[in-house]
Amino acid sequence: MRGMNLPQLPVQAHSLEQCVELYLERLSTDDFLRPDVSLLLTAYMAWPNEEADRDSFVATCQTRFIIAETGDGDASAPKVADAGESILVDKFGGFKAVAKPAFDYLSDKIARMQHRWLLVADIFQKIVDMAHDDNIELRRGSSISKAIDLCELERRMPGHSQLRKAWSDFRNVAHLLAASAYLAHEGIVHSAATAHQASILNAIWVAPDAVLPLAAGLQDFGLQPKSIRGEAPILRPETVWRIPAHVVPEKPFIVFRRLTQAQLDFLSTRRVSKKYIPASAA
Repeated sequence: MRGMNLPQLPVQAHSLEQCVELYLERLSTDDFLRPDVSLLLTAYMAWPNEEADRDSFVATCQTRFIIAETGDGDASAPKVADAGESILVDKFGGFKAVAKPAFDYLSDKIARMQHRWLLVADIFQKIVDMAHDDNIELRRGSSISKAIDLCELERRMPGHSQLRKAWSDFRNVAHLLAASAYLAHEGIVHSAATAHQASILNAIWVAPDAVLPLAAGLQDFGLQPKSIRGEAPILRPETVWRIPAHVVPEKPFIVFRRLTQAQLDFLSTRRVSKKYIPASAA
């Protein structure tokens, strides 16, 4: 079992409405509530399965924070002994010269991930939607395969294999991505003046105290054992990044949407192709 190592953060949102309200209030500001929490969340969500990349990103950002706080763009480095000689890193630009290219490289990787984040968020949210819509009874219940089929049908591109690969890469943080994507969508719908700022990454940095309570309910849903014998939960208990207990609301809640008529029609006639991954993996 893996748990996220996050600093203490007071739980201010105890309902979906309060999460949305918090995010919308913060969306119009330029201040980040808790950059220490947001930095770690970004690292977990960008590299859920790559510890070295997570550590590199956090260390790089922390170095840049130190440089910004000291106001010394050439932040001097201590002497480093090398073959009996002392080398002053500051002669070659200091820590800034090291941190900037590393930060630019990792930030570019995160920017390119965001489209795939949206795919994973959409897949997970559709699984939740199917499970909570009483207008349809699905054979074997809601599943990853059904959600991917819906996404493929609606998006046209990318194809099934790309959707499946995105899910595989970010499955362990799908609850966080879905919560952040939902808040970002609310920002677009309800705050036209700042809608251009709304994104998964923006939600993480502007209102981590809204993302985490909402993600907690989605996590609980994803870890529930499926009623079909032999089928694993949507989230894998041994690898999912669990939200710390200190940021989980006393009564977790979940967000779900009603399926459209087109989605209901598709699911009612859907047949699982033999080429799809077996049900135990779906």
